[in-house]
Amino acid sequence: MKLSEKIVALRKSRGLSQEALAQALGVSRQAVSRWEMGSAMPDAANILQLSKLFAVTADYLLNDSDGDAPAAAPPQPGKKPTRSLHQIMIYLVTLEVMALLLVFMSVFILQSAFFGILGFLPFVACVGGFAYAQHKHSGQNGEQTAAFCRRFYKISAWLGAYFPVRLAVTALAHLYPRPYHTLALECVILALYLMTATLLCLAVDRHFLSKT
Repeated sequence: MKLSEKIVALRKSRGLSQEALAQALGVSRQAVSRWEMGSAMPDAANILQLSKLFAVTADYLLNDSDGDAPAAAPPQPGKKPTRSLHQIMIYLVTLEVMALLLVFMSVFILQSAFFGILGFLPFVACVGGFAYAQHKHSGQNGEQTAAFCRRFYKISAWLGAYFPVRLAVTALAHLYPRPYHTLALECVILALYLMTATLLCLAVDRHFLSKT
């Protein structure tokens, strides 16, 4: 069994993609692909990293024969991003709530749409930060990780949909030529908010279902 075949077998036994293995080693996916095809050899530093990652000896990797059997498999690296994404989700949802409190104070207390928009930008940054973290671990995503991401986006949809809907409806209300009751306006805002948040959640579900 050659080194290239052992790398393929060990990678697949851990449930890693070439991209995930490349990220763990700090090399490009093309480098891993060349190792597995046998057109290139990992250097000494990468051999040591491979032996630590897969819990086998360097001799086992370098000898063409099967040699010593690999040691017991360490905890799968795929579980680490799940935990980190879970922690990121908690932190970012907390930041989202804090950002929305600033929006609430700006819109309802200061009566300033401009400061409300500025206060909403950190909320957008939180969602973008989580999307970046998800993309960074995309090669190691499992069912649990996908479930966390799906939950975060749905929470963000419910938290973040109200202010844009309110801002849009309020702006359109100023263009309405006839007088209207404030309670009727609030009912319209609430109905559109519920519809928008529901549609966003359905879009999130459809997006993740298309990946399974």
